[in-house]
Amino acid sequence: MSQLMFRVDEVFDLPARQGLVVCGTMLAGSLQGVPDFVDELSGERLRVLGVDFPTPRTRRTGQQLLVVAREDAALVAPGRVWTAPSTPDA
Repeated sequence: MSQLMFRVDEVFDLPARQGLVVCGTMLAGSLQGVPDFVDELSGERLRVLGVDFPTPRTRRTGQQLLVVAREDAALVAPGRVWTAPSTPDA
């Protein structure tokens, strides 16, 4: 069993998108599907709307792109760490 840990590196509020685009680094685990992240500091659940397609930059840096509900903006700031429940190892 392994836990997912994601650190927010950058946040983009693009009006054409339904949510905030979050660029971040997986500190532990790897994404498989849409995760149920919880903010490590507050314990509040985040509404991840989707995993975005990788870009040339995120492929180069190993970062991930997530789309998060705008209502969770208070939990979406550079440096925040999100965790997800343990998942079975592949």
